[in-house]
Amino acid sequence: MKYKLSFCTAFLMLLLLAGCRKTDFAAVESPAYIRVFNSLDFNTTVDNKDAPQPFLVMLIDPVLDKDGIPESAAITGDFLDKRDAWARPYPDAVNTTLWQKEYPGTLKVLAAPILNGYDLSSWAQVPSGKHRIIFQTRPYNQTPFFSLEKKLRGVSIIDTTIEMGVREVYTMQVLQKNYQSPKTILYVRNENFVKQPLSDSMVYVNFYNLSSEGFFDVAKTEKDPNDVPNKLMGDRMGVYFSLTSSKSNSPKPVAGFTNVPMGAIIRSHKPEAAPYYSFPLFADTSASKIFTGNMGQYFAFCAPGYTPDIIPPFETPVGVFTGVALGDYGDDAGSQFWPYKIKGDLRTGMVVSIHSGKDNPKSFSTINTVEYINKKFYLTTIQRKFEPPTY
Repeated sequence: MKYKLSFCTAFLMLLLLAGCRKTDFAAVESPAYIRVFNSLDFNTTVDNKDAPQPFLVMLIDPVLDKDGIPESAAITGDFLDKRDAWARPYPDAVNTTLWQKEYPGTLKVLAAPILNGYDLSSWAQVPSGKHRIIFQTRPYNQTPFFSLEKKLRGVSIIDTTIEMGVREVYTMQVLQKNYQSPKTILYVRNENFVKQPLSDSMVYVNFYNLSSEGFFDVAKTEKDPNDVPNKLMGDRMGVYFSLTSSKSNSPKPVAGFTNVPMGAIIRSHKPEAAPYYSFPLFADTSASKIFTGNMGQYFAFCAPGYTPDIIPPFETPVGVFTGVALGDYGDDAGSQFWPYKIKGDLRTGMVVSIHSGKDNPKSFSTINTVEYINKKFYLTTIQRKFEPPTY
């Protein structure tokens, strides 16, 4: 049987064969797999001048001097900037960017393997077991953390110990615990998608509201240009999804997939994996079974007692509705119903469409996570292994 590789893995192999600089990694025995986001997102003002600067370094098993200042670490994730709206399904293998939107990001580390058919090359391998993890603030410059003068090595905002299981997959985030307090927490979620028998003909998505305590009541209410508030109310809201197919930059609804109920989004910092919901990869029956055609996904979030069909435009109470559009949403995506927009795959949003085998493009189902954190939506997409292109 032909062995299938992810696009990222195949691309890396081509680079090595072409004579690029080889990087040798020490094998990690009994590894765990981590992906880390800096989800702090605020600017310093008079009102929050005591809050930590959202530019960080992550230190795993650090060595401290007598004054408690880090001198080295077993693993260092430096220049950790605020995360991007879309966490892509593969790392950029040739990017040399110093500032990182996540860990491992573009760093040349030993990546996680394909596990249960899923490409985990955006996760880094680390030794399993118990580890002390410290996050420090650091200056906005290009000097590596341990080359900074000691007085410039920031302050510790998180100092905790966690235990990671063998071949377990973890998503970690630095979050603001309370909207009126500078205290931060390390949120560690043990992902379970690699343990589930998920169909390769379905696209999966789950939802998290990781907003700070008190965010809805205290944060300033803002509206998009079409007068829709950008806040979610309360700790539980219903989720509804719609699919569109785009031709000539004009998205049209896919029959049977408009405002379909899709569970709930719950505000919580408990690191429990949320259930996955799904829709067919080839929901548009007019598309081929190779490429879905340009498509978009729309997710509406409604307070109890509301649905997308009964939201009165321009009169919506604050917090009872907002939505996010993904993929090829055309020129009309700025309507009052879609104040948030994340491209994801330029043609197909949550779906990965790429040259595979003799087909260019070919569409593949994915595993997705939508997270809402203090007025912003974020998307993480995980791709399956697939056959590299042939020419």
